[in-house]
Amino acid sequence: MVNTIMQVVNSSLIAGKRVLLRYDIDVALECKVQSFDYAQDKSVKCKVKEDFKLRAGLATLRLCLDNASEVILIGHVGRPGGKVVAQLSVEPIRQWFFEHGFSADLDSQKLVILENLRFDPREEAADIEYAKELANKGNFFVNEAFSSYRPAVSTTVLPSLFPQRVAGLRFAKEVNKLTEVLQNPKKPFIAIMGGAKVKDKLPVIQALAKKADAVLVGGKLVAEIKEQNISLSGNVMVGKLSEDGFDISADTTSAWAGLISKAAMIVWNGPVGKFEDPQCNQTEKVAKLILNSGAEVVIGGGDSVAALDQAGLLEEAEKSAFVSVGGGAMLKFLSDGTLPTIQAL
Repeated sequence: MVNTIMQVVNSSLIAGKRVLLRYDIDVALECKVQSFDYAQDKSVKCKVKEDFKLRAGLATLRLCLDNASEVILIGHVGRPGGKVVAQLSVEPIRQWFFEHGFSADLDSQKLVILENLRFDPREEAADIEYAKELANKGNFFVNEAFSSYRPAVSTTVLPSLFPQRVAGLRFAKEVNKLTEVLQNPKKPFIAIMGGAKVKDKLPVIQALAKKADAVLVGGKLVAEIKEQNISLSGNVMVGKLSEDGFDISADTTSAWAGLISKAAMIVWNGPVGKFEDPQCNQTEKVAKLILNSGAEVVIGGGDSVAALDQAGLLEEAEKSAFVSVGGGAMLKFLSDGTLPTIQAL
């Protein structure tokens, strides 16, 4: 179901090439400041805290390493604002790859990982000269960073400089699965939207309401919808909040349970409450209802993944559901039917 003009990487296409691989390395890091001399000498030691996105692209990385002459892996970490920020260096990502079977490739420099592209302000400015500098490092472009969908040098400008640019294996799977949701969802189809920023999520809620039997809304969206007096279609069910306003009510979860249990397809994006607070347990309960429903399930959003991880459900979700690497990208695709990065390929 991938658009036919968007090619997908394969062994023959990349054989002997120097591949510039746009990878999704924007993962949560855990950092500690180590002080040797409190007056002067300080260093920051970071490690990868959650590696879901790194693991998602491994099939493409291995394919490239098995067939290309060299792989130059590029990506960004966090929002350094065009400045060098020690806590956002790629060093912990490099260490993660070293510890997960790529030490020989790194040592031989068959795999080279460039520093955080966003340390250079030209990345987010979509500067063509910066794109040309990066393009000189390879002769084939692969995009395996589905979640990085906003226009930038490495996502939308750089591909235009290569006669051959293709999607990574995971990127293609993401497009296929979300295209299925839009074009041929299994019925009954239930969508569950949580989190915040109703301005961003309202177009998605409206788009899904045209396809879904019901759209269930929780999280901060509930308060935002009421505060802004937003009118929604009849099949959008806005939950009730708990007394403190940090979670949906237990009654809401109970009311949703029947719909979830009967669904053939479920799309879930965003926690329905402040899951980090042990007192707010409705997101975990909704997640269990979703995973036990027997439906075909698509889950997206960094906070959804974090909530699953915290509840010890991420491994189960990866086995029984399609867990998207994209939060905003997933929402943008579901509302628009495409992404700038797909058009660039």
